[in-house]
Amino acid sequence: MKKSIKLTSILLLLIFTISFSNQKRQNTNITTKNEIDTYLTRVMELHNIPGLALAVIKDDKIVYENYFGKSSLENNKSVDQNTLFRVYSATKLITSTAIFQLIQNKKLSLEDKISKYIDGLPQQWQEVKVKNLLSHSSGLPDIIRYKSILTDEELMEKLFNDKMNFATGNQFQYNQTNYWLLAQIIEKITGMSFDDYILKNQFDNSTNGVLFSSNSQETIPNRATRYFYNEKTKEFEKDTNNSGKRGHSGNGLNITLKKFIEWNKKLDDNILLSHKMKSEMWKPFNFTNQKDVFLHGWSSIKVNGLNSYGFSGGNLAAFRKFIDSNTTIILLSNGYEIPVYDIIINDIARISIPELKAKKITKEEDVMRFVTHRQFNKAIQSFKKLKKENPNSDFDNLKWNINSIGNSYAYSKKNIENALDVFKFNAKINSNWWVSKASLAEVYEMKNDSLKAIENYKKAILLNEDNQWNYNEQMKNKIAELKR
Repeated sequence: MKKSIKLTSILLLLIFTISFSNQKRQNTNITTKNEIDTYLTRVMELHNIPGLALAVIKDDKIVYENYFGKSSLENNKSVDQNTLFRVYSATKLITSTAIFQLIQNKKLSLEDKISKYIDGLPQQWQEVKVKNLLSHSSGLPDIIRYKSILTDEELMEKLFNDKMNFATGNQFQYNQTNYWLLAQIIEKITGMSFDDYILKNQFDNSTNGVLFSSNSQETIPNRATRYFYNEKTKEFEKDTNNSGKRGHSGNGLNITLKKFIEWNKKLDDNILLSHKMKSEMWKPFNFTNQKDVFLHGWSSIKVNGLNSYGFSGGNLAAFRKFIDSNTTIILLSNGYEIPVYDIIINDIARISIPELKAKKITKEEDVMRFVTHRQFNKAIQSFKKLKKENPNSDFDNLKWNINSIGNSYAYSKKNIENALDVFKFNAKINSNWWVSKASLAEVYEMKNDSLKAIENYKKAILLNEDNQWNYNEQMKNKIAELKR
């Protein structure tokens, strides 16, 4: 009898413990969901984002999924589970996965020269390998320079006559030509169109919730309208970009959040690629300059010491995997006044990943909010705390987004002093970044302060050691003009 009572007590205690644990987990999930909802609502208002969808997947479970705002301002249509978002350059994750599927099937090698698959290449292209296309280390001229109305043959001819931007393998330089060529290699090996190969091998031939189109003017049911914010009129305008079919591998994926969640599950479950092949894809490329960091089609970003792999597109969409925490965050949106996509991903990680959430750490959006409200002393204190908590981060996206705040003032030409204040702040916290000095120089030029403009252009040239975007010549010309 005593044994029976004791056993019953143990069972009741066990049931109570399990029930209490489940209740605690549910309460934590509700709290986290409310925090994310509040955060996204505030960010959308501050950055003027028309529509947004976001998911957090943790340990193979969807712990957050929600939809906000409008997919179409003209039709007052809300974002929902059926809304297709064009993810722009986040498409490159799909393309790099396709290349590694071919490598896994022994149809291709990272070390293959692209001349093995593409005929008639000029001499200066002969040493370019598949791995150089994936890692943006090819040094090839960029198709973005030329009008999209050119035929493939006309475009290739122009590229063949251009000079290489740098020695192949030396450095990272983002380039749309790379992924156009990868699509051609996929088509040559498989005998299929790029679109068909991807849909068959990554989406089970489904056309529900996923399609390819790099034409923003094309009418597609349920697709969110992509908007640009006009600083002069203070209104959103529809995107008119059309990259044609050759843009599909670099920027043409249109997908619902649900479908992206499904794709991520296949990636996690080693259905798309084996664990070994994913590890190869996520290995850092060995750049000759020993400075740049990029994987094979994926970027690598640290958030409070946690590694994450992913990519973003169009300042609108971002996909990020925090491998060590088994967490994936997917963000889809359709416009903004000031870009904030990677900051949102980083901050959502700080809210939703338990080991980060427990530390009550600073969010990047705090800095953005203080700068937007011109509370620069608070912004500096917030940034210092953020930097202390992330000692190995250069906050590349944050500094660009702060610069965008300054540009939003400068482009309207109505708030030059506001622009100057923002650029001064950015130059103070990013003193070794050449763009911050160049932006200061430009706004001083607007104010007709030639001496300070020249001073900052000179500083920018010295800091831009790699002559990024070949911009030093432009700045030297600016200095020459200002001295006249």
